[in-house]
Amino acid sequence: MIATDEFWNRIARKYAANPIKDIAGYNRTIERTRSYLSGGDHVLEVGCGSGSTALLLATDVARITASDISSEMIAIGQEKAAAQGTSNVDFVCATPFDDAFPEAPYDAVLAFNFLHLTPDVTATLRRLAQLLRPGGLLISKTANIGGLRRFALQPLIGVMQLFGKAPSGLSFFTPKQLETMMRNSGFEIVASEFHGDSRPFIVARKK
Repeated sequence: MIATDEFWNRIARKYAANPIKDIAGYNRTIERTRSYLSGGDHVLEVGCGSGSTALLLATDVARITASDISSEMIAIGQEKAAAQGTSNVDFVCATPFDDAFPEAPYDAVLAFNFLHLTPDVTATLRRLAQLLRPGGLLISKTANIGGLRRFALQPLIGVMQLFGKAPSGLSFFTPKQLETMMRNSGFEIVASEFHGDSRPFIVARKK
């Protein structure tokens, strides 16, 4: 099993080149995310990958800090930003627990396809709450691999991890379990939706 950052560094270029499978669902997620942001917002994205979402939303906010554990993903994001002339996205190689976010507390934190990749979801949610101002929003969309899905997927994922085909530290939860963890971490649920697949789009406000 390889370290998580090494896994994402190794596949970063291929990942960035792959087309989005459900473009309609992705566009709906971007549209709904925009509806919760305003032009003066300072936003943090965790697990930004190659930066596509941060760069799409850059014109809707004052500034975005886009962070990821993978230095290669961050490099790709910086290349994209330079190519399109975007200057209000700061790419940072960091985890949410690092001291790398000088603009905290943020107005919004984005966590797309991220929470299921963290080994301790509750600790991560509490850390994200610390990075938000009171009343700030956590906007997330992440894989639903809990419930009955877990029994089917966990053995397969375990084998894939052994051969370096999947990242380590995955968490298994249902949408309802994720909402409960959010509430227990100091959030109230504002919206819970599905945009074309089984990944819940959840907006939660810090109390």
